Amino acid sequence: MTGPGTPAGEGGGTAAPATLRAGRFPYFVAARALSVFGDMAAVAALAVHVFQSTGSGLALSGLFLTRLLPRLFGAFAGALSDRMDLRQLIIGCDVLSAALFLVIAVVQPSYLLLLLLLLISESAATIALPAARTMAVRALPAEARTRANGALMGGITVGFALGSAFGGLAVGLWGFEVAMFVNVATFLASAGLTALMRRTPPPARDGAAPGVLASTARGLRTLRSDRRLLLLATGLVVVPFGAGLDRAALVQLTQQDLSAGPLGYGLSLGLIAAGALLGSVLTGRWRKLDATAKVFLGGVAIQAVGHFAIGVSPWFSALAVATVMVGFGNGVESVCGLTLLQQRAPAEMVGVVMGVVMSATFLADALGSMAGGPLLDLVGARWTFMAATGVMVLCLAIIARSGLMRDDGDDSPPPAAATAESATGTGGPGKG
Repeated sequence: MTGPGTPAGEGGGTAAPATLRAGRFPYFVAARALSVFGDMAAVAALAVHVFQSTGSGLALSGLFLTRLLPRLFGAFAGALSDRMDLRQLIIGCDVLSAALFLVIAVVQPSYLLLLLLLLISESAATIALPAARTMAVRALPAEARTRANGALMGGITVGFALGSAFGGLAVGLWGFEVAMFVNVATFLASAGLTALMRRTPPPARDGAAPGVLASTARGLRTLRSDRRLLLLATGLVVVPFGAGLDRAALVQLTQQDLSAGPLGYGLSLGLIAAGALLGSVLTGRWRKLDATAKVFLGGVAIQAVGHFAIGVSPWFSALAVATVMVGFGNGVESVCGLTLLQQRAPAEMVGVVMGVVMSATFLADALGSMAGGPLLDLVGARWTFMAATGVMVLCLAIIARSGLMRDDGDDSPPPAAATAESATGTGGPGKG
């Protein structure tokens, strides 16, 4: 199967591992894993540092709000990635972030200056995010993308989990500056590894490229008018809202209701990450988990069952099994959703579509977390998990009734997009 961005002359007979190596994609997976590791180490260390230096919960909220705000402009960031060489764009963002965190480590700025530097760094990260999710479209043929996305999401999961743990440890043992220097080093290493990739120029266009605002508006119209894209986006956005809804409830359930203490809470988060890693890696490697709408919905269903099982777990051992289910379903859903969006979106709009979905995902997760606290106080931990399960089941029902699975094999872009693609040629991105 081929799709937008498939290099000419590469068909279904190409072995996925050889294709990944030929496209130098493993360098990119390592680069993003390192970047996420350093970033999460810095975030954890900064959170501890700000609370220790100010003693203010409001100051902590300001830190997290500063990280969130740029993520809401993913559509514009995606429009930039659709117009630029992805390799150069990501390298530039990594180098800029490295310089900013070096300033934070050396100068140890005041709180307000710290927020300003962090805002600029997070803006660079926002630009890099849709570019990273679009890389497989430019660098690889369609038949290799599921496996590539699985490796990418698996690497990000490892970086996220290990980086968060390292950041907290670094503050306690050596001070927050160490985590900042580590972040600088990982950003520079990420830039170096990304430089080993081949060039990934934007797809050729018929005539002058539209402006960023025009590209953003066109991408939003495409997402709204293409039912398949819209349904995939709905699943990728609604599930994080449900997961955010019971995030605070997991703390109470493990530490109070099941008497597992802080260790139990930390272990449950680790098991979720382990499950997500397993789901990400297996998707595309095992033919039964290849990226289809049925497998995508299966990932959502596994998460719904897992959240329900957590809510009714009488012992911590039962909760542990359920958390692995939640992570595994999340890994499958994330890789399938990413691959299906790449296959469906027109080649010249992949970045905008990715940016919109990612911004909506961040916002949904934040809103779910905000609503979860009051809900926990109102109904308790177990019923909060039931509410989260209900959100996911409702999402499943809406998507299943919409007929997404009935046209599971249709990965072609919508008619207007197909016309635009035919005007640019099929050799497209990833060449050069």
